[in-house]
Amino acid sequence: MEKDERYYHGYLSHRYVSRRGLFRAFLNASHPHEPRPNSAQPRAPLPPGALPAPQFYQQCDRCQQCVNACPMGVLIVNEEGYPQLAIEYASCDGCQKCITQCPSGALLPQSHFDTGLRPLIGVACICKQRHCHSCVDACSSQALFLSQNGLPEADNTRCHGCGECVIQCEVQAISLICQA
Repeated sequence: MEKDERYYHGYLSHRYVSRRGLFRAFLNASHPHEPRPNSAQPRAPLPPGALPAPQFYQQCDRCQQCVNACPMGVLIVNEEGYPQLAIEYASCDGCQKCITQCPSGALLPQSHFDTGLRPLIGVACICKQRHCHSCVDACSSQALFLSQNGLPEADNTRCHGCGECVIQCEVQAISLICQA
């Protein structure tokens, strides 16, 4: 995933950039990412409102109007020229501007905002030790809650995949996975 000047401009002009996310971006920018072998590499998350993957890749004409319309800077262009959702330093607010700018019909309006991504809480979570609940507090849909063992858990039926929990996690213990 190549991040160009447009990506960083969108990221830096993002109206909800946290200091933690900005610091993380600068730290991670110097680390080269090794590409995975193509056979093991899953398809990247599609933009909100995308048709099912096979139809999306047939319908999308790679015009990148959705990428340019995204005010949050979370849509980038992958190596093949298709738009992909990259919630690393900013969250998706569900404005649907990407959908309204899509001339090919590969992105359709949603009655209920959902990126199709769901949080996965990793073992690096420090909520139990430090009483950090930043991901739970930041969740606007109240899909994250503290379990009896003191660690956050996700209610995937309430989650809409915005990624705010990922942005707020100071130890990067949360990742987003495509919902099956």
